Amino acid sequence: MLPLWLTALGAVAPGLTRADDTNGILPTVSVRTDRNATVTDPLPGIFTIERTGDTSRALAVNYCVSGDATNGVDYQRLPGMVTIPAGQSSAPIEINPLNLQQEGDVRKVTLTLLATNPPFTLVVLPDTQCYTREINGATRDIFTAQTRWIAEHKDALNIAFVLHEGDLTDGNSAPEWTNAAASMSVLDGVVPYALAVGNHDGLMSGERQTGPFNQFFPVSRYQDLPTFGGVFESNRLDNSYHLFRAGGVDWLVLSLEFGPRDSVLTWASQVAGRYPDRRVILLTHTHVYSDNTLHGSSTNQAWLPTSYGRPNNGTDVWEKFLRRLPNAALAFNGHVLNSGVGRLVGAGDYGNRVFQMLANYQMQVLGGAGYLRLIQFSPGQDKMSVSAYSPYLDSSLTDGSNQFEYANLGIFSGAEPGYLVDPHLVTATLTITNDYADLAPPVVSAVTCGGIPPVLRVSFDEPVEQVSAETSANYSLDQGVPLTGATLLPDGRTVALATDPALTAGTIHSLSVNHVKDRARATNEMLTPATIPFTYVPAYLTADFADKSLAGWTVVDEGTTDGPSRWLARSGRLLQLSNIHGPGAFDHRQGTFLYWNDPAALRWSNYTCSVAFNTPDDDGVGLLFRYQNPSNYYKVDLDAQRNFRKVFRLADGIETILATEPGGYVTGSNYVLRLEVTNSEITVLLNGDVRFGGPVTDGALAAGTVALYAWGSQGVCFSNLNVSPLQRWPRATIQSPTDGTTVVLPASIPVAVDAFSPDGQVQAVKLFNGPSLLATLTNEPYLFQWTNLWAGTFTLTAMVMDDSGRMGYSRPVGLTVAPPPPLPIVTQQPSNQTVHMDSAAFFSIRACGSPPLAYQWLFNGEPIPAATNSFLLLDDVQAANAGNYTIRVANPWGTNFSQSAILTVNPMVSPAAQTSEPARVAFAGLEILEPGMALVSVRATNLIGFRVDWSSNCLSWAPLLTLTNYGDPLYFIDPDALRQPCRFYRAAAP
Repeated sequence: MLPLWLTALGAVAPGLTRADDTNGILPTVSVRTDRNATVTDPLPGIFTIERTGDTSRALAVNYCVSGDATNGVDYQRLPGMVTIPAGQSSAPIEINPLNLQQEGDVRKVTLTLLATNPPFTLVVLPDTQCYTREINGATRDIFTAQTRWIAEHKDALNIAFVLHEGDLTDGNSAPEWTNAAASMSVLDGVVPYALAVGNHDGLMSGERQTGPFNQFFPVSRYQDLPTFGGVFESNRLDNSYHLFRAGGVDWLVLSLEFGPRDSVLTWASQVAGRYPDRRVILLTHTHVYSDNTLHGSSTNQAWLPTSYGRPNNGTDVWEKFLRRLPNAALAFNGHVLNSGVGRLVGAGDYGNRVFQMLANYQMQVLGGAGYLRLIQFSPGQDKMSVSAYSPYLDSSLTDGSNQFEYANLGIFSGAEPGYLVDPHLVTATLTITNDYADLAPPVVSAVTCGGIPPVLRVSFDEPVEQVSAETSANYSLDQGVPLTGATLLPDGRTVALATDPALTAGTIHSLSVNHVKDRARATNEMLTPATIPFTYVPAYLTADFADKSLAGWTVVDEGTTDGPSRWLARSGRLLQLSNIHGPGAFDHRQGTFLYWNDPAALRWSNYTCSVAFNTPDDDGVGLLFRYQNPSNYYKVDLDAQRNFRKVFRLADGIETILATEPGGYVTGSNYVLRLEVTNSEITVLLNGDVRFGGPVTDGALAAGTVALYAWGSQGVCFSNLNVSPLQRWPRATIQSPTDGTTVVLPASIPVAVDAFSPDGQVQAVKLFNGPSLLATLTNEPYLFQWTNLWAGTFTLTAMVMDDSGRMGYSRPVGLTVAPPPPLPIVTQQPSNQTVHMDSAAFFSIRACGSPPLAYQWLFNGEPIPAATNSFLLLDDVQAANAGNYTIRVANPWGTNFSQSAILTVNPMVSPAAQTSEPARVAFAGLEILEPGMALVSVRATNLIGFRVDWSSNCLSWAPLLTLTNYGDPLYFIDPDALRQPCRFYRAAAP
């Protein structure tokens, strides 16, 4: 149940005052164009924002830009707000041109003034750990799609700030941080953002391991930004604060570590106290739980910060910090799984309402599918609307937990009234002209050739003039092969050349290009022929799934459970995101498939079809081939959960199993499924290995197209589909490490790959860890030394590509990298000593750690020769021995040092003289030292010197050594003591 409101709706919290114009009359603002811009002129274009009336204080004016020139692309980005300083009546807005598309381009920039306090948006990025580690079907492209969408919609949605809720990574590893930094960098210079540190980012325990976070997101990257306030600890972004203005309100963002320490909460309270007129937004990794209560309010709640050794749960943060702030307004967090959403409105001690929200979509398909939170504020209505949208899928979540509103916030009731807009001078336009003189002819950047019949595509580095580009005589092929046509494609830079089928597949040909012109005002013509080599790769169909419309494909849903299907093309991958399936767990399975609907494809007979796939689910995935209609086709069906691989024939609606074997596939691993279909023989290969014991014989269906298939396999992704005339494909095998290998850090792993191509030459071998590329190898031996490993479980695959573009994949190899045993620790430190010259000094330590342990004593930082035990005995100490003694303890996984022990040497004194006391010797102690030596300590009174004897039976004695008494403790080591069951000592006159 939500708490009762403790304040009247719309009230202003203490410390947040309403702003009024000094004389009760609002200023009126207007805009005019003072200067247009050109690319070669160092002076920028100028808009001027002007105000009337009182100028005693600064005035923030909001605006938007439009026109065919793009903000941040054609000119340096404008922020959407300008401040007229106190004492001034106007402020300029500079338009600094960037590169326009081509010479002579003229683009317009239109600036429109917005009313006071226009609507604005905060964007919340929930946990991105699956994207950066590329697990559960996710890829780093999903994260980048989020930030790119934010950058592209910054102006349209008036995005004021972006809040990342933490768990940027899953394993706190350098490759994941590299991905995170690359995705977040899209926002740099576009929209300010704050990052929270999650448990997976180095806070899995009470010991902080956030070094990688601060390495990839250093404070120096943000400290000069106008929105950056400061940090809790020097040069650490773990806890930071940020300042921005939106909706007529000044905001303070406090980004706090996962389960923040009490000292962090104290610091955050002090920061909030320094800004009493700012509304506070708390950003932290966990705060609200999925049951709409604070995290920590129930013993049934999982993933509590205190269970990780962190000091405070969400309940503690509320009680110790958030409820005590009169200016607290919002709190955002991720971390919690289950539904991944939750919210509540808390009543602060000052009657202010605090709107607190959980959003974490990582349990969705594709590790979160790119869903982010949009918090859209309407200051004039004192309202905020919350929604969830995925730029990657172009899809919204519309249930009540993900789409809701809060009205009468009480946040904007104290917003500054601002200004009025002059209705006659609300907009202005200036032009940007590219007056650069282009003097360089176009350059051919690439030539490719594929398809049946073959089509060449010639790419230029700039737009080209249509007439010369479509003149076939400007192109010529070697060996006298004729060209039959040239077409300039819509991008203006690519020309498609048609030829006859005389080209030989896999053979290097060359194309000569000449006399093609560019689109400069004084056109530049290619006068020197460009000759470019290329290889013809024949293919009936090559699909990279770059076209989101899936033109040429038709979806058929046979199953009805959990339907309909959801096929999407994103970032070069074909995804099926529904769990659609039908009856029949092992046969007569009705799923969904997507087939190539070109009528010519129905006549394909003998061909090779290959496709790469990866799925986080464990149900059915495969290919249909020789497909004619929903009642006639062949199907290869792989199922990990039910542990089978099968070949089916469906003829006139009647299903027959042609071949079966156990195996399925490994979820989350890369596979290439390839079919070689010739007459009545069907050969199925999985990562280059022939399955089902060899070709499967069946000639019932003679020809047909291909289709991609899924049965209950939610999140499966297909890529690199190729259908070509029948040919043999290259193969690869990972020779080392072997499957199931385990290594212990620190380590590097040599990865050796055997690759060959029966019908061509190997051009490259690509080595993958899961979906992430590790290395590209182009020369034999195909060997990669994998360094910078981190603890975890990995799946290695190798892809080989031949000179015709054919690809084959190896069988997956599993590798486990175990964390290193702990470093040695000195548990008993050496002690300072003061002795006289000519006497003895003794130091010792105790250490623990994974064996073997190695010791080395150091004197004033320099190693002491042969001092490699856990103890150090110095005989006949002299003044030169005085100084600093430490010991270095090492094992195979690292080194530690003891604290320093100081040896002080006093001047030499005469041996202890006789006194009235009786002469005596006391054996003060016996200690067994590593590695198996006996240390005996002795104290003598009223003796100058004495002899130490030893015996094994106390009957017969033998001299061992002679000691001189200087008044200090005496020591001697008996290396033979542990070799006998009994060893006795006595002191005797010398």
